[in-house]
Amino acid sequence: MNDTPLVLCRRTTEQITVDGILSERSWAAVEPITLCRTDTGDAARFRTEVRLLWDDTHLYASFHCVDPDIWANMVLRDAPLWEEEVVEMFLDPNRSGNAYFEFVVNPLNTLTDVFVLNRWGEFKPLRDWNAEGVKHAVVVDGDPSDPLSEDRSWTVECAIPFRELVTAPNIPPRSGDSWRGNFYRIEQGYEWMEYTAWSPTGEVNFHHPERFGTIVFTSETA
Repeated sequence: MNDTPLVLCRRTTEQITVDGILSERSWAAVEPITLCRTDTGDAARFRTEVRLLWDDTHLYASFHCVDPDIWANMVLRDAPLWEEEVVEMFLDPNRSGNAYFEFVVNPLNTLTDVFVLNRWGEFKPLRDWNAEGVKHAVVVDGDPSDPLSEDRSWTVECAIPFRELVTAPNIPPRSGDSWRGNFYRIEQGYEWMEYTAWSPTGEVNFHHPERFGTIVFTSETA
């Protein structure tokens, strides 16, 4: 796990409707990245695909999570969603590792957003920070409220306004700009939990900015 991954974030010329359906052609044109176990880098029990797009105003991200047992309970913004099943996106626009943004969504489409300060390995999450104008939607193939339902998957689609990511050197990004970041998922069974990541951290802990991968913005369109 010495090398961290890199992904090209392609530009979209379409109007992206954030509805969780991913019906736009741009989404289909983007090669997905997949998540692996956070601690070991081994294959995950259930597949997660992440795709990225951007335009002049927003960074778009989608997560498609295979899941035969979907569940969630929390519905209040900024609740401790990481205690349930979630997907997470960490973004470090200026690549410093000293401050980054955390976005968390559960299958009920509840959002938690945090601005995290890192001072020499001491992490201070500012949970009162809220990104204005974030759009997010979830489509569930199943029923998170029924433990006996036959679940199959859940899909998250979100749009993050660049203006809220105030540490970015350029807003919007310029073609060729690179950010650092990581993508995560927490999957829970009845007697087990699995933590997965794009760039594994070597332990069950997502807050390792030195392990963030690289996101390169390109003018190549999807």
